[in-house]
Amino acid sequence: MLSRPLLFVAALVAAASCVRAPARLAQPAQRDQLYSQLIGSWQGTLEYKDYQDSTRRVTLPTRLKVLPAPDRDGLELQFTYDDGPGTTVQSTSHWHFDRALEDAEWGSARDSALQAFTVTAREGGQRGTPIRLVLEGQGADDDRPARIRETLEVSAGAVRLTKETQFEGASFAFRHAYTLRRAE
Repeated sequence: MLSRPLLFVAALVAAASCVRAPARLAQPAQRDQLYSQLIGSWQGTLEYKDYQDSTRRVTLPTRLKVLPAPDRDGLELQFTYDDGPGTTVQSTSHWHFDRALEDAEWGSARDSALQAFTVTAREGGQRGTPIRLVLEGQGADDDRPARIRETLEVSAGAVRLTKETQFEGASFAFRHAYTLRRAE
């Protein structure tokens, strides 16, 4: 039979073997950090290349509201811009990245299928540094098949989203750019 002090020590050892040290909190995935940086209200400009005159660029005041997407894990982007006197245009897009920020889907909320993109370059995003993602995928522009490149740059309080298109036999060319600052 064990003595009381020995029984007490045995009980402490048994209890200690059942208790683990608290786990360190895992860093949130970069995708989740990106999403949290983007959610909110933004304002700035949309600059785009005119379809009728490719040498002409138009700049419009623009607002963007970013919310969690209702369809699945991702973001809903609600764009509003003034397109001339008395004309306000609104569009809604959905954006979904995989957890590793390697693949994405993006498109209008009205589209039957979202466009697939591959993240071809990724910079920053560690310890609060600005993040820059370059996404490429097959799509269409001006009703013509094209390779699409979207470059997303997010820093504290600012977002820039640039779209370039590449038609067969040509190099990438500017299509449009949103330059926005946090409005909240």
